[in-house]
Amino acid sequence: MNKSVFSGKNSVLDYLNPDKNEYIPLVEIPRVLNPFYNDKVRIYTKLMNTLPLTNVKSLPALNMLFSSKDLGELDQVNTLIENSSGNTVLSLAVIGKLLGIDHTKAIVSNEVSRGKLNLLRLFGVEVIVNKEAICPDPKDKTSGIYKSKILASKHKDWFNPGQYTNENNPKAHEKWTGPQIWDQTEGEISIFCAGVGTTGTIQGTSKFLKSKSNSITTVGVSRIPNNPVPGVRTKNLLEEIPFIWKQYVDELVEIGTKESFKSSLDLCRFGLVVGPSSGFAFEGLLKFLKKQNNLDKFRNKNGEIIAVFISCDSPIPYVDEYFEYLGESEFPKIENEYLLPKNSKSEISTFNTDSKYEISVRKAYNMIFKSNPNIVWSQVLSDKLVEINKNIKILDIRKKNDFLHYHIPGSLNIEYEDLEDNISKYVDILKSNKIIVVCNYGISSQSASKMLRDNNIESYSVSGGMSEWSRDDLPRWKPDICNLYQ
Repeated sequence: MNKSVFSGKNSVLDYLNPDKNEYIPLVEIPRVLNPFYNDKVRIYTKLMNTLPLTNVKSLPALNMLFSSKDLGELDQVNTLIENSSGNTVLSLAVIGKLLGIDHTKAIVSNEVSRGKLNLLRLFGVEVIVNKEAICPDPKDKTSGIYKSKILASKHKDWFNPGQYTNENNPKAHEKWTGPQIWDQTEGEISIFCAGVGTTGTIQGTSKFLKSKSNSITTVGVSRIPNNPVPGVRTKNLLEEIPFIWKQYVDELVEIGTKESFKSSLDLCRFGLVVGPSSGFAFEGLLKFLKKQNNLDKFRNKNGEIIAVFISCDSPIPYVDEYFEYLGESEFPKIENEYLLPKNSKSEISTFNTDSKYEISVRKAYNMIFKSNPNIVWSQVLSDKLVEINKNIKILDIRKKNDFLHYHIPGSLNIEYEDLEDNISKYVDILKSNKIIVVCNYGISSQSASKMLRDNNIESYSVSGGMSEWSRDDLPRWKPDICNLYQ
């Protein structure tokens, strides 16, 4: 019996090493969350969040550093540097420290949240903030990936593992994740599903599984444009990845922010404490299954379909985002809330909003534009003037950087806090118009819309915000480089 005791000078490294530890759990999801249970579809999740460093990226980090150490590449190294704002560089910092490498530096985008920065600092990562173009060209010398390579080349005692090009990223999953899943399902797995970011997980795991059985179907999940989910990419952004992941993926489906966080919430509430990228993979698997006209082709010799999706990490770093993306309706109300300190201005309440003033993105579109979406798209892409219906104003209350990234053509950007602080000034600007208010996810726009109605201005909040507008691929102005890479 393995009593999971690790002793001696390499105790923690042994604890982190899957070769010297028990299998990562594979758990069947509760029946209530499986709409295909009566069709004999058994859905399991591989809980990579139960790894010692609580995230899937710790495996490639371990494999990249162990392989480099075996080759002698780390002999004189005292600093690791990687372009990462999350689990990869966090894992590199811990493993590096155990290998005698005192410093780990992360090049992060200036758009990274303060919460993520503090998490990295908690683990001793030295953060270098990098200002990049909103949608950086992968060949751009200002990009974090490029800079991390150059900085490492200029210092003989620095090392850049390079997760986006290092073959030991996918090989980690070929070595550990794939063999474990095959063994745990006793070779009866039918469908494997994972989100695609650096593509290391899906390439390595699928490569091993397909070497065992050509009948296994691999489903990759990419994110819908302008729908943030941690660690995964859009279809277009995946074109930047040099790994040969496409050889091992049979179908690619797209999933957005809201359903990812909602599925993660459901899994958490039934005892599987996993983050939004896990909900993302689960939703991708369900979407794939719903598309099938005939499930029988996936059945094993026992007449069942064994489907496995990857759960990447914990929900803990993203707690605030659940409330931002899903809204208060998904959470229990707080009794006697009046006893708490008053909300700061940065906390936006939606308790007293009126749903009759919330409109769908399609209704908003028809209120705003004279022409159909194809015509407006062509006008946007050719820099022609886009006509907006008379007496309509589009008020985008997102942060300026979000607005510059992409926005509805013809919209006016007034940040929420500015609107709140200077409402009397903006009432004069907006009066005599019907106002369509949009934010990222349709939460703060409800409060802003009510604020305007309280000042006798007819206003409506767009349900789902710019995330939903992008999901429907409605016209958006974007910088030229974003049109290429996002």
